[in-house]
Amino acid sequence: MDDGSKDGSGRICDEYAEKDSRFVVVHKENEGVAKARITAFEHSKGELITFIDSDDYVSPQYLEKLAKPIIEDDADMVSCDFYYDRDGEIAESTGFLTGMYEGEALKDFIANHFFYDKTVNNYGMTCFLCTKMVKRRFVDEGLQNGLGLWYGEDQIGVFTMLLQCKKLSVIADRLYYYVQHEGQAMTKYDFSLWENIFLLIKTYEELDKNGNCEKSRRKRIWKYIIYTIFLKMKNASLSQTEFCGHISKMRNSECMKKFFKPFWIGMGKKEELRYWLIKLKMYKCFFLLVYKKQ
Repeated sequence: MDDGSKDGSGRICDEYAEKDSRFVVVHKENEGVAKARITAFEHSKGELITFIDSDDYVSPQYLEKLAKPIIEDDADMVSCDFYYDRDGEIAESTGFLTGMYEGEALKDFIANHFFYDKTVNNYGMTCFLCTKMVKRRFVDEGLQNGLGLWYGEDQIGVFTMLLQCKKLSVIADRLYYYVQHEGQAMTKYDFSLWENIFLLIKTYEELDKNGNCEKSRRKRIWKYIIYTIFLKMKNASLSQTEFCGHISKMRNSECMKKFFKPFWIGMGKKEELRYWLIKLKMYKCFFLLVYKKQ
């Protein structure tokens, strides 16, 4: 997929397609990653679908090892582990739960481990669409549900597909290399990021109709909040007045009014303190006691 590239990569793709008929290249204007994935899927013909983001790369055994549980055990989705490539320096991810999940075990995994697993203080498996191989029939709805989001669209896709799957395989192999460039976390911050998170939360609620994942979803939402404050807002070098203004606007949204109703977040003393400072609208205290010292 050449999604409006300006670095000559579209030409390189064409050269590969000329050498090997299995490559199909689509050239289009840039409309965001969600639309690019949908367009690529619509042009695909295979029964097993995987995604590899443009800057990333994979192990030579990536396709073989992801396909094996589908072929041999009839898994609907297979997820692998990954490495971080930070400007050529390779580091392991935190690790995830592994195994084959179906029936009640799969329901329990989705409800209590997918969004947040306390053993790794993170997702119980990778939340990316990349690192996955999925049977074709599960893919379209997941991609469509991610439209309109520019942050978290792949997480919505994975969750949508998981809810439809009957059998999930999570393998320990680290087969994907997630490339992070210096300054990548410096993406310009503005309040639209919070608005995207509100839409992400709303979409999760609509998909989780029975509320089976409510407890773990709350922990994931809190992770979104902390990530946005301490990475995105921190990198924007906001003044105390600007910081408090944005946090107040976030806290007073209908989405966050609902989120901050309960008395606890259930993630340890440090997070409880942070939670209560925002819950009680003590934004200046949060800025001085927590944010500035982070």
